[in-house]
Amino acid sequence: MNTIVYAGTQRERALALAKQKDIWLLIRRADAGELHIDGRSERYECGDVIAVPPGCECPCAECGGDIYVLIENAALPLRSPAAVHEVYGGGFEHAFMQAEHHLSAGGTKNAAVLAALGDLITGYIAAQDGAAALSPVVESVRADILANFADPSYALDAFMRTLPLSGDYVRKLFKSQTGVTPHDYLVGTRMQLAGRLLSGGAGVAGRRNIAQVAEMCGFAEPLYFSRVFKKYYGIPPSDYGKDGNK
Repeated sequence: MNTIVYAGTQRERALALAKQKDIWLLIRRADAGELHIDGRSERYECGDVIAVPPGCECPCAECGGDIYVLIENAALPLRSPAAVHEVYGGGFEHAFMQAEHHLSAGGTKNAAVLAALGDLITGYIAAQDGAAALSPVVESVRADILANFADPSYALDAFMRTLPLSGDYVRKLFKSQTGVTPHDYLVGTRMQLAGRLLSGGAGVAGRRNIAQVAEMCGFAEPLYFSRVFKKYYGIPPSDYGKDGNK
């Protein structure tokens, strides 16, 4: 979830990669102008970000100095390209430049940092007033996940079967509004808590052992937790937080 797959200034490469499934194209603009989308005009300023959902054409021409960040499975509710204004005191510029730096320095080695930057960038965009609200059914699934993700016996599929809609429809609706499937949202929530616990955050004192963290994050088996953690962060939980790996 919110996985950065490219960060840089090469427009042609960015546009080519953006044609792949589930890839969001984010452009930090080095100029000011207007977007013309679906009969509407939207003003943007230098430093704003143009967010382009998967399957949509890039609505703006090239400008020297633009920075492109591509994120796979971004948890964003936008359905068409939109201008996201810089209201974070240079937050977009910092996050985009850091993403470019860490990806060029070695994506696997810096997977934890890139994961955090992906969450940060999508969080900035989702917080904008123009972001669409979640539908009641999607919000009910999200709320149930957040209320129960730390329970190893939690069965997401069982909850979804209680809804008066087919499971396939709910999964598609959830992904269309959040950018990820319900299962990926559950895994991402668990992994973000695991990262905070292993680094001594989330209000805990010191580092906890892997078995404790696995249980606190909703995993009955530490070995399975370790496999999921490594797939998500790119490093095993035993190495997280060591030598700057977080």
